[in-house]
Amino acid sequence: MVYLYGADIANLPDPKEDPRLLDELTNERASRIMKYLKAEDRKRSLGAGLILNKVLPRYGVSPAGIRVGQDGKPKAEGICFNLSHAGNMVICAVAEKEVGCDVEKIAKMPEGVADRFFHQDEIEYIYACQGLERDERFFQIWTMKESYIKMTGEGMRLSFDRFVFLTESGEIQVRRDGRILSCHVMEYDIPGYKVSVCAWEDKFARTIAYINLG
Repeated sequence: MVYLYGADIANLPDPKEDPRLLDELTNERASRIMKYLKAEDRKRSLGAGLILNKVLPRYGVSPAGIRVGQDGKPKAEGICFNLSHAGNMVICAVAEKEVGCDVEKIAKMPEGVADRFFHQDEIEYIYACQGLERDERFFQIWTMKESYIKMTGEGMRLSFDRFVFLTESGEIQVRRDGRILSCHVMEYDIPGYKVSVCAWEDKFARTIAYINLG
């Protein structure tokens, strides 16, 4: 089963103003947070660390036991997890097999990005509508692609136009180099955001489990 946890970080203090917040985190996470120049980036990274502190112990895992694998992905003994944050939201996906997640705040579709990086089928899907719906479709595809490359650990080494998300059939499918893959995608609803989770497992929690980071 794939689970998704979420937290609103809007009311989190800036850790630069209240360094005591870092006491709960690993030294590596605390050091990374303080390297950010903008308060909102420090808060998002703080939120990511705090949600891990809340979620991982539920699975018998300590955040101090996280290690970075050869593919650059953080790993923990016994479970797979992935983090994402945008705007005031932080999410954490947990599964038995590799998993990736992505959250993006819906905004105006960036000019030229879909045309440069997406598969032609996805471009046609996005440009089949206008206005807000077009923006939403762009970020729907973007979060799906991000969640897929985070699941596989390939990151930006994998060109975005090599794999395509087929969204018209009623069930989302992933085609890579012309072949339908056996991975699965789940979308979650957060007003003002697009959220996608990609996993090799086919059973997903139907809703986000929200966590209070206070």
